Amino acid sequence: NENYIYPQQSKNGIKIISINLLIDNPSKPVLWRGPVIGGAVKQFYTDVLWEELDFLLIDMPPGTGDVALTVFQSIPVDDVIIVSTPQDLVSMIVGKAVNMCKAMHINMLGLVENMSYINCPSCQEVIHPFGPSKLEAVANEYGLKPLDTLPLDNDTTTLIDQGLVESANVSVIDHTVEEIIKLIK
Repeated sequence: NENYIYPQQSKNGIKIISINLLIDNPSKPVLWRGPVIGGAVKQFYTDVLWEELDFLLIDMPPGTGDVALTVFQSIPVDDVIIVSTPQDLVSMIVGKAVNMCKAMHINMLGLVENMSYINCPSCQEVIHPFGPSKLEAVANEYGLKPLDTLPLDNDTTTLIDQGLVESANVSVIDHTVEEIIKLIK
């Protein structure tokens, strides 16, 4: 049907859509103002031929701008997972996201701290490149369930850069997934 946008499919059949997949030159900047970006995001829900889905995951940019507002106002969002990093200023951004979710009556499942640590490939020592984890403190500050801390992983990053994300060992997120499944059932 020519009235629909067709998502790309990964090797394992995961349907994906992104503005970068629709432009002819991936290095060309997308110089759109907020309302146009918001309209494109809304089209990803209304005009993409998703067919039957188990879940629709929307990876939103940090903050509380036009994209988040458009998503919350125009797409039936069941739940949100707040993602942070261990830097001090991120707590302020988390606070804004939490308060936006509250104002929009969006359920928050909890907080995941990404890029929390690195496992040294030589000695397996756990290194905290951005300082110690702030997951518990930030989760408590905003009344969120602390879900998990996730590492920076060079092997996964390399596979993503090669377009082989589905070949990555994602067992590191097994606990996160288990916690989320418990919360949505």
